[in-house]
Amino acid sequence: MIEYVSLRQGEARLYFSSVEERDLFLRGMGGMEGVMGVEYKENTKTLLVRFKEGSFFHYLVENIKHKPVQRLEKEDIHFYLQHLLKHPGVKLVVSLAFLGWGAGLISFALCSMLLVPYLKTKL
Repeated sequence: MIEYVSLRQGEARLYFSSVEERDLFLRGMGGMEGVMGVEYKENTKTLLVRFKEGSFFHYLVENIKHKPVQRLEKEDIHFYLQHLLKHPGVKLVVSLAFLGWGAGLISFALCSMLLVPYLKTKL
């Protein structure tokens, strides 16, 4: 399956599901009207094609399905960071970084020995 990743003026980056499909597309578009140049690396599934505006290849590329960019959402980031934020070592490092060596160590000790157990039993 062919999907375009990005389409700029005179350039299109195409993504293929396999390297063999990319090679088949390269053989098939040999001599196609409007194609000015093709760039690709040997074992990648992407292809950069330079073409003339208004040509048949331009029409072809505009009608290929666009591949959306996958991004992390807020829930994904929270899932990966929640275990790190609850770790006592991370809490100690943060309190030392913000409050300094003496005050950070004292506040971490008081919070972890007195405040947190008290709040856990009361709530």
